[in-house]
Amino acid sequence: MDIARKTAPANRRRRTALLGTLGASLLVVSAWTLWRSSASAAPVADRSSAWIEKVSRGDLVREVAVQGTLVPEHVQWLSATSAARVAHRDVKPGQEVEPDTVVVTLENPELELAALEADRAAASAESLLIQLDVKAASEAKLARSTVVGLEADLRAAKLHAEVANRLTGQGLMGANDHQDALNKELGLHEQVTTEDERRQLLETGRARQITAQRADVEHLKAIAAFRRQQLADLQVRAGIHGVVQDMPLENGQWVAIGTLLAKVAAPERLKADVRVAEGNARDVHKGLAVRFEGGGASAPFRGTVERVDPSVVAGSVRVEVLFDGPLPAGARADQTVTGYVEIETMEHVLHVARPASVQEGSTVGIFRMEPDGVHATRIPVHFGRGSARDMEIKGGLSEGDQIVVSDTTSWDTSGRIRLK
Repeated sequence: MDIARKTAPANRRRRTALLGTLGASLLVVSAWTLWRSSASAAPVADRSSAWIEKVSRGDLVREVAVQGTLVPEHVQWLSATSAARVAHRDVKPGQEVEPDTVVVTLENPELELAALEADRAAASAESLLIQLDVKAASEAKLARSTVVGLEADLRAAKLHAEVANRLTGQGLMGANDHQDALNKELGLHEQVTTEDERRQLLETGRARQITAQRADVEHLKAIAAFRRQQLADLQVRAGIHGVVQDMPLENGQWVAIGTLLAKVAAPERLKADVRVAEGNARDVHKGLAVRFEGGGASAPFRGTVERVDPSVVAGSVRVEVLFDGPLPAGARADQTVTGYVEIETMEHVLHVARPASVQEGSTVGIFRMEPDGVHATRIPVHFGRGSARDMEIKGGLSEGDQIVVSDTTSWDTSGRIRLK
């Protein structure tokens, strides 16, 4: 009985320890079961459809994506300067032409008649100018001859008057004869003055008439030259060395003034005509560098923003880019190109490939990969400035973290996913 009393406390301690061990085992089993159940409850995502990127630190070139086509830098638009009918097309699209190559021949009989009439009017005016000039010269000579004759008579009258004055003083000439000599001198003096003024008026008037007629001749000659140019322009020439790009015409078609006849482009010099999204256009300005891909080139080529349109069309802004050097072989007009305007370089920043539907300065729930490489947990991440392909990370992630950057909208209600 004493032995039984001595062993009872020891038995109770063994039972208590055994119960504690069993309880701990049950807790581990329960935790493991809960973890297995939670792992089993996480949605399963196809790993092949999940784009996983690693967070890194370094310099980030902030870029804005643009897309457009290669277009000729020099384009000659040929249009009709007169209403006419298409006689025939002398070249075809794709054909190489020189500046004096006739591209289209037009015809308009009314222009030919108008040119003939303009030439006749100019010739008539020039003939009238010659007649007026000859008549003015003849009349001027006659007027000068009359003045010269009167001046000779005046000199003789002055001499006679002087003689009459001496004779009268000596009493050898009567008063009446003396007065007649003086009156003759005075009359001839007035005639000379009047005739000389008349001569001057005639010469001035005739000079004005000739000037007016000469101006009329020049005007009619200009009209005739314009009419002749209209006839010459019926043979539409290329104007530059290049290749005919388009010719929306048919033989016999009637075209009005200003109608587009053909488009000729110089293929050796191309530029990029691209568009940038309206939201990104505020950062794009003249002088920024642009890196291009495509256009028949295996390697990127570069250019510089030359002009940015002030207006927005269909949610985008047109940007004109000139290339820094020769384009790669194979680049042709109307080829599609994709480029990236380099806005700025952010030094030593934390960044990652741009997740789907993430905007600059936003805080978004992003799935970060767990150490097991199988599960990903949603965490809030604060993003900073963005580029076409990368985003700056302001908070929530560390260098070396891996995140899912592909579209995760199908898992919006889940805080944890499992990749399989």
